[in-house]
Parts: sequence; structure tokens; C-alpha cells
Amino acid sequence: MTDTITGTTHDRTRYVNSMGPRGVIGIMTPGPNVIVENEMMDMRPAGVINAVDRYYVPNQSIDADEDWAIIMKHVAANLDESVRRLNEALIDHLILGMSSQSFMGGVKGSFALQEHLEEVSGVPVTMGAQSAEAAFEAVGARKIALVTPYYPIIEKQAASYFSDRGYDVVHIEGLKCKSIIEVASQTAETLERAVEVADSHKPDAIIQLGTNLHFAQVAATMEERLNKPVFAVGTAIYWNALRKMGITDRYAGFGSLLAAH
Repeated sequence: MTDTITGTTHDRTRYVNSMGPRGVIGIMTPGPNVIVENEMMDMRPAGVINAVDRYYVPNQSIDADEDWAIIMKHVAANLDESVRRLNEALIDHLILGMSSQSFMGGVKGSFALQEHLEEVSGVPVTMGAQSAEAAFEAVGARKIALVTPYYPIIEKQAASYFSDRGYDVVHIEGLKCKSIIEVASQTAETLERAVEVADSHKPDAIIQLGTNLHFAQVAATMEERLNKPVFAVGTAIYWNALRKMGITDRYAGFGSLLAAH
């Protein structure tokens, strides 16, 4: 898309943001994804700003793998325009607030997407796949289990990524949600039961994928109950972005990543 209004300019002079002197994080998230936006707002340490852009993805009815494939086509078609809008905020760091896209194409596809987004945005980029890996590395986990809202088409991509990076995926507990909005309706009780099923397969650590699951506090609760690492992917992404920015604040309420690593 090109600017159509005569006289348009794009001033790239950088100033210190008075509300976010430590950094401005751009967050791209799908239009129906209401959870990641608010959870990441809650995670902001003092002096950090989140600039959120909601790119177009339909609240697709999901009954089969093919429906998820349609969602992912919309994501791929709209990411660059989302970056274009966020660039006007002169962001310091870019987050892809949708974990499924970060696994598409396995390891090769994931890192190619990260490289592309960094080229388009001109800033470092943090995504779900690499952030999950960083979380596992932080606690020395090799046997892992996944909790997802997905259908197998996405779960297979995630399992392929982790397997190719040397992890043993011992179980995937998929909720097969019927739309992106239904993902956001999953209760703490439902998610806790899913974690307990995943834990029965004896992983070193458990991670939830699908940023529109309200999981940040569930992860903290289940870590205490199971006495093992349980990560929310949204928390892992935000934690990883902060650490890559050199922000080392530790604080409670979102599980062990932000509290201890």
C-alpha cells in the first residue's frame, strides 16, 4: 500500500518516549485475539510501552484442519501491513502475538519469518517458537508437553519445530476450539484439566500454545500445584522480548519466567 495523500512524510527522528523511556514494544495480534493484548498490557514493567496493532483475521468457524489453513492464509496476507502501521510508532522491538504462525514451515519457515519481519520492521523480532525454546532452555527441559486450542494441522507444525530442535514432545493436549473467539472463552478449570492430562505423560515442562487462551495466571497456579515449569506462550514471548531488550526486571503474578529468569 502506498500513501495517497499529497504531502505525506514519515519522520524517523527518534525521541525518548515520556511514558516508555525504556522502550516501545510493537505487538501484532489478530483482530479476534483479545487475550494477548490485555495479558501483555498487564505484564508491562514500569517505563515500557506496548503499541498494539490488530491485523485482519476473520473469526473463522473451525471444524477441520482446512479452517485453520484459511486462518493462516489471512495471517500471512496481512502481517506486512501490520508492521507498516507499527513502524509509525518508531518501535524498538516487535512481537508477533500469535504463536501458531511462528511454527508454520517448521524450523526453516519459522526463522525465515523472523528474518522477514526484522527486515520489514528494522527492529529485533520476538515470536512464540523461539520464545518457547528459550523458556525450555532456561529450565533445562528436554521432554516437553503442549496444551493447545488447535487442530492437528497446527499441532503437527509445532511438534515438528520442537523435534527438529532436539526436544522430545511426549504429548499434545488439543482443545479443538471452534473459533478464535471460543479460544478466549476457555475457563481456568478447563485449562487446568488439560495441563493435568499433559502432566500425566511425565514431561520436564509444559507449555501452552495459542495466545488467545487466558493462561498466564493458570500457568503460575499449575507450576505450584505440579512443582514443575508450566509456561504460557504469551508470557514466554513477552519475557523473551524484555530480556532481548536488556530489561531484566523480575516480578510475580505470571509464573516463574518473569519471577525468576
